Amino acid sequence: MNLEPKNLDDFIGQDKIKNSIKISLEASKIRKESFPHMLLYGGSGLGKTTLANIIAREFNTDMYTYLAPSMDGTEDMFLALRDIKKNSFIFIDEIHALPRKMQDMMLTVMTDFKLESSSGYRFPIPKFTFVGATTNLGQLSEPFISRFGFPIQLEKYSIEEIEIMIELNTKRNKLNLSPDAISKIAKVSRRNPRTSNRILERCHDTATVLKQKQITLDIVNQTLTNLQIDQNGLTVTDLLVLNTLAFQFDFRPTGLKNLSLATNIDEKTIEQFSEPLLVEMKLLERTTRGRVLTRKGIEYVA
Repeated sequence: MNLEPKNLDDFIGQDKIKNSIKISLEASKIRKESFPHMLLYGGSGLGKTTLANIIAREFNTDMYTYLAPSMDGTEDMFLALRDIKKNSFIFIDEIHALPRKMQDMMLTVMTDFKLESSSGYRFPIPKFTFVGATTNLGQLSEPFISRFGFPIQLEKYSIEEIEIMIELNTKRNKLNLSPDAISKIAKVSRRNPRTSNRILERCHDTATVLKQKQITLDIVNQTLTNLQIDQNGLTVTDLLVLNTLAFQFDFRPTGLKNLSLATNIDEKTIEQFSEPLLVEMKLLERTTRGRVLTRKGIEYVA
């Protein structure tokens, strides 16, 4: 399925950010300069990679994409930068995984556009745009962060914006969704485009197997049951966290480490995936003594 917007006008939401990007794009083109180094941060699935691709496309230049955890050392970064073309983009996803040594290496590169070889010789490279994406800004050094002239924080989307995205993807892929089906997918999407896209694809699978021309509310509900997602978008993982706090820890405040051990879910998954929605739904509170269910949370698992 074709689910990715191709330009800024098709990119729904983040309006203030898009306006700033459009201004910088136009200014860079007028001055015939490379686009400013850009740092995109925020939760998974909010469109960081998509936005980077759109900006490079709008700038009419190449973008080279790398995944930070797969870059073993400074030699990998050196090879990525050695033959860079003028005004092109280098995009590094999960940039927080770059070792501090590699972050330090980039300080001179980003400001002076000079690359240092293993022998210590510095040679100039064409001006380019360095784009980093991260879900964990705190793991980047302050000097490294300060080199990015365009820091952008992506926020969660509204339910209404998610509905617009689903409608656009429905038209783009020539699907037939009932209005209540669109609303239901948006409701359980965690206000996250990647999640809504994934559920839409699985609903399309269900409709195909059932030989239904329209994705109805019934098909969405059947798909959610198959995916083990409840009527409010909670997954098996989310419900396990709630039930563990309720029945294993007797509703007492519980530290993240103990909760991770009890559920066999790693701390990062609890902290970055489950907790944001549980807190947003007022089912869970993070206190100085640990995680604890709210009154609403107790009623949810009762």
